[in-house]
Amino acid sequence: MLKNLTESHTSKSSTPSSISEKSDIDGTSIEEPEESAPAQKRKGRQSNWNPQHLLILQAQFAASLRQTSEGKYIMSDLSPQERMQISRFTGLSMTTISHWLANVKYQLRRTGGTKFLKNLDTGHPVFFCNDCASQIRMPSTYISHLELHLGFRLRDLSKLSSEQAKSPSEKLVTSFPEEDIGISYQCKLCNRTFASKHAVKLHLSKTHGMSPEDHLLYVSELEKQ
Repeated sequence: MLKNLTESHTSKSSTPSSISEKSDIDGTSIEEPEESAPAQKRKGRQSNWNPQHLLILQAQFAASLRQTSEGKYIMSDLSPQERMQISRFTGLSMTTISHWLANVKYQLRRTGGTKFLKNLDTGHPVFFCNDCASQIRMPSTYISHLELHLGFRLRDLSKLSSEQAKSPSEKLVTSFPEEDIGISYQCKLCNRTFASKHAVKLHLSKTHGMSPEDHLLYVSELEKQ
């Protein structure tokens, strides 16, 4: 009887440690704070993360990687201006952005990988797209791929965030001169919304393997509210 109680106590006391270690390795505590219990959240974390915010952060992080003469990639820090652009566009605090970046760097140094990037330390990185599960090996290709999902280029972020600075919580829909500014375009296959026909055509081709000419079958036009 005493032996059974002792084993039960030992088993229960070891559980929190295992959970804590797994959380550290996965990076869930900062990368996906919405899964954490409210009592576990620290100052600066956001409970309203959305996929678009993570795509922007991941694309910006990939853009900050620098390749050495040996062919390996090293991490460089985002400039204050880049962080401010992300903050103004997404509405995320500078503290939250810093926490996310620090967590990603910690995971990469500790294990060589994180949820969206593996094998960085080997010189042969593999990037993962959370939206469509694609695996990409070049940072530049990965950035272009995420831009297709976002519907705008990363280099345009400063201009877009400036236009949206007064209402960062509103969903931004990029407009192009040739497009009707009162119309957005929704992919019927995954319900993602894009600001232009060009963006949704690229999305159909890259993500779903459809011909851009089939956009009439797989795209619906939505009036902006």
